[in-house]
Amino acid sequence: IRLIKFNFLSLAFAGFFVLEGNPMTVPSDYDFIGNTITESQFKNALTVLLNHIRQMSLDLVEAQGGNYSYATMALFDVDKINVPANSTIRIAQGDDAGLYVWDGSNLTPAKESNFFESSNSENIYEWKDNAGNVVLALNKKGQLVSYDENTKRSILLTNQEDIRELQKFVDELNLNNISVLLKLFATSDSSDIQRWEDNNGLALLRLTKKGKLKSPQIDDIELTLSDIKFVSDVLAQQQSSKLLKFSDLVGTELGYVDRFGRWILGGVDVLGDIQDLKTNGTASSNVSRLKQYVFQPPKSLVQIYVTSNGALPADKSYKAQGKVEVHIDGQSFSSYVSLEVQGSSSVGYPKKNYTLGFFSDAGYSQAVKVQVGDVPAHDEWIFKANYVDSSNCRNIGGNNLWEAMVQSRTSLNGYKREVDQFYVSKTGNDAIVTNATGHVVGYPCVMYVNDEFYGVGSFNIGKKYFNYNLDRAKPTQIQIDWGGSQCDLTKMYDNYTSGAVDYKGDPVFEFKSPKKVTNATLACLSAWDAFAASSQSSFTQNANTFLNKQNAIDYYLFSDFTLNYDGLGKNFQFVSWNGVQFNFMPYDLDSIFGSNYSGTGTMPANGVLDIGDLPQNSRLFWSKLKTAYLVDMKARYKQLRDAKIFHEDNVYKICMDLASKYPRDLILTEFEKWPDLPSKTYSNVNQIISWSKQRLAYLDTQYEYIAIA
Repeated sequence: IRLIKFNFLSLAFAGFFVLEGNPMTVPSDYDFIGNTITESQFKNALTVLLNHIRQMSLDLVEAQGGNYSYATMALFDVDKINVPANSTIRIAQGDDAGLYVWDGSNLTPAKESNFFESSNSENIYEWKDNAGNVVLALNKKGQLVSYDENTKRSILLTNQEDIRELQKFVDELNLNNISVLLKLFATSDSSDIQRWEDNNGLALLRLTKKGKLKSPQIDDIELTLSDIKFVSDVLAQQQSSKLLKFSDLVGTELGYVDRFGRWILGGVDVLGDIQDLKTNGTASSNVSRLKQYVFQPPKSLVQIYVTSNGALPADKSYKAQGKVEVHIDGQSFSSYVSLEVQGSSSVGYPKKNYTLGFFSDAGYSQAVKVQVGDVPAHDEWIFKANYVDSSNCRNIGGNNLWEAMVQSRTSLNGYKREVDQFYVSKTGNDAIVTNATGHVVGYPCVMYVNDEFYGVGSFNIGKKYFNYNLDRAKPTQIQIDWGGSQCDLTKMYDNYTSGAVDYKGDPVFEFKSPKKVTNATLACLSAWDAFAASSQSSFTQNANTFLNKQNAIDYYLFSDFTLNYDGLGKNFQFVSWNGVQFNFMPYDLDSIFGSNYSGTGTMPANGVLDIGDLPQNSRLFWSKLKTAYLVDMKARYKQLRDAKIFHEDNVYKICMDLASKYPRDLILTEFEKWPDLPSKTYSNVNQIISWSKQRLAYLDTQYEYIAIA
């Protein structure tokens, strides 16, 4: 389907600069490749698109009249009997070189713009064969032209009499390889899907059921992609974001076509802006004037294009700077950007996570906020590399599973999410919804750096305090982020006051909130430590004071189902809104669904929720929590199973919604770029689903689940 789209865009581009616009609505990508699109809807969308192209061709012919070029005036004199009146004639060489208007009897010089007069060449981009002959060119009028070797005459591809040249151009793009057309139109009574005819009803160009473009002027031409080197190079697995570049005579880039079929000219997404003008009455390029960018949740792959002023950071010792374009479903924004390595243990991987900070000025002093979907606007987003998870499903998929669990809760006092308790009893400005989620939200993406493929991953929000509805000025509104080592959950106060460090020498944890740690903050940790280290009877008696019961049960069940062993002593956000009752909020889930921590293999589906380097006090804490809430855990487990939230089909849907966003060729390019990805030989959607089904069978016995009859 993408090849069809690319060909149709190429046809449209040839006439772009001479059309004022076409009132016909062009179908979107979703109308062809959406998950719910039926065969009938696909046929209808294709019919609409073909009619649009047909009308465009007619409009072009009417608007442009005849356009002819000759090497010399002598060649024109020989051929002028065949040239209709009101045609535009260009003489390329000699004393008579220039642009003329032919009225049927006389040539009259035509005035060109100063820009065109200043150059000796009429083309801004040329394709040449191995002998150096120009076979296809993009001229200064935005027209695609081909050169006939017999007459040396420039042929405008949009002229009906020369439409045969279009056959060569489109066949080179291999429409005949689109097998889906064979199936969709096999029942047609005609051998043609679409016909373009002259005024006498004679076919000038036909699109056959086999996906071939035919013309009566030439025989059937079988030019495959392998025969055309430049096309083969373009469409093969490659690491450049730009398939074709358009430059002026001194090499200045004027525009390009990227891997996703977008035509960018002068920094403007031409076709995207046309569609926006039709749909919204405004072009997407207008968004670049805003100080905050807002996008709907992406339906397709987010595309990030970074132009860095220097090398990308290899560690956290420095930041890179440059510019960035982010494209989301045809909308885009551009800004200045800083790039900093993100993560803890993942810093050592060759493919890095990067925090992208957005700015409106070259001094990197004015932050720009970006909201994508139903989240708070952030001035920093994260490119998550997913190095140990080549399925690209675990981290975001795990967060999406958590969100499904949260939304299945019964609202007791006006909220479901932990962060929603911020609104309880609030009025006025304090009651305004902030979009805080309390967990990571992200979308499949691909990132290019200086036009080179960097990798696929996800475009995520991070662990900012405002995504937890926290006021950093209040000492008892607490958010703790763990370092690289499993921590002792009964020694929070001691770990902080003693300056304890993890295996890398970094603090065991850091406060994201409050901004300033006070004695009141430390008193909260001391009280927590006493509770966490208490006996089972005391723990059970005080559990609902120090724990959010719903959160504690859900976090444990979530971790047990996904085998989130790395989330027992780290990889979660430890959050309290009053300094007394604490919540476990999931974060960094790239080792769930049976993956070991390094991504080199799987964990047994019937394994106990534990990890070897977890301090014994933390292991006892989780045991006491499970004992205190076991009856309620079994009831909640049954609820989640009956609702099919804990079900392999739900895991399948979550994973496929993510995995389907990544084109196969990009994943292959990813494997070529990063040949040592540890999980590429085993980590995939099928492995996750199979493991989840086995895990649930094991847990059903542990929680004594009996399915609804």
